[in-house]
Amino acid sequence: MRIAVDGRPLRHPFVGIGVYTREILSRIGRDHELFIYLDRDLPEPPDIPGVCRAGSGRRLTGLLTANVVFPRWARQDAVDVFFSPRHHLPLALRNIPSVVTIHDLVWRVAPETMKPLNRALDAMLMPIALAQADRVIAVSPDTANRIEAFCGRSDVDTVMLAPRQLPPPEPFEHGRPFFLFVGTKEPRKNLPGTLDGFRRAVAAGLDHDLVLAGSDGWEPGIAERIAASGLSDRVVDLGPISSARLAGVYQACSALVLASFYEGFGIPLVEAMAHGKPVITSNNGAMAEIAGDAALFVDPANAASIARAFLKLERDQDTRQRLAANAHRRAKSFSWDRAARETVEVLATASAPHLG
Repeated sequence: MRIAVDGRPLRHPFVGIGVYTREILSRIGRDHELFIYLDRDLPEPPDIPGVCRAGSGRRLTGLLTANVVFPRWARQDAVDVFFSPRHHLPLALRNIPSVVTIHDLVWRVAPETMKPLNRALDAMLMPIALAQADRVIAVSPDTANRIEAFCGRSDVDTVMLAPRQLPPPEPFEHGRPFFLFVGTKEPRKNLPGTLDGFRRAVAAGLDHDLVLAGSDGWEPGIAERIAASGLSDRVVDLGPISSARLAGVYQACSALVLASFYEGFGIPLVEAMAHGKPVITSNNGAMAEIAGDAALFVDPANAASIARAFLKLERDQDTRQRLAANAHRRAKSFSWDRAARETVEVLATASAPHLG
């Protein structure tokens, strides 16, 4: 197949949608012709087989480039199908078959956790993409169910994500055992609630520290919250880190904590499980589906619930070992190779009438 792709997520290689786009395209590109469209050049060319086209990045905004220029390029390249890995589709595709991946419906489920502009764009463009797409991919059963409840589409294909193949770990040493948070610092991730739960657990005698890894998002005042809670010597914020160092902190941690208010999937969950680590995560939606029997579940709105989970994993060795064994086993059920094969099947189904 000749496949056009909205490649803009590749600008953010360590954010969930960027990880998904890179992992899927690097596999699809082995057997199919990819035409990767960008609104502006990437700092480095993507290590993905295919042809890259980039807009000037000056005269047109990214939104206009995607909606006006991408369809023109797709017609020039005589593609069989247009694939958007990022919620939206160009409005001017017309008779070009299309597939869109929906990662979450944050704008409906937790709109208060989004920046107003991003919320407005998703609220405007995602319903159009859902109505326009020949096929829709969801990254979890929860996301598929939410799509059906929203727009009535029952033909959504669920393609589960997987852990990244991280490089050999860079050793990470820390004076205490620690729990690990991985992700962008944004309101949906519930870092204030996680910190409050950790503070309560420390007051109850918890010996673990908390290590944060990930970019600063738009969550305000995390550093100030840490200082005000008196936890400056127990919470370490590494900020954005390399893949090798991320592998090292996964290897060294006791467990991952991801007590988000909402996730469409939650790649850190499967990455931690692939390292044989238990997880503390929220008792709802995709997080419960993904973590399964490798997790202690918490109410993300209840800091006492989060505190109890920290304390249980530290003090209950049998539970910790059982969850770790379950994590190893469960992680094997998530595969990027399978996700790529299933994605190709969806793309082929969408393009079949066009090819015929």
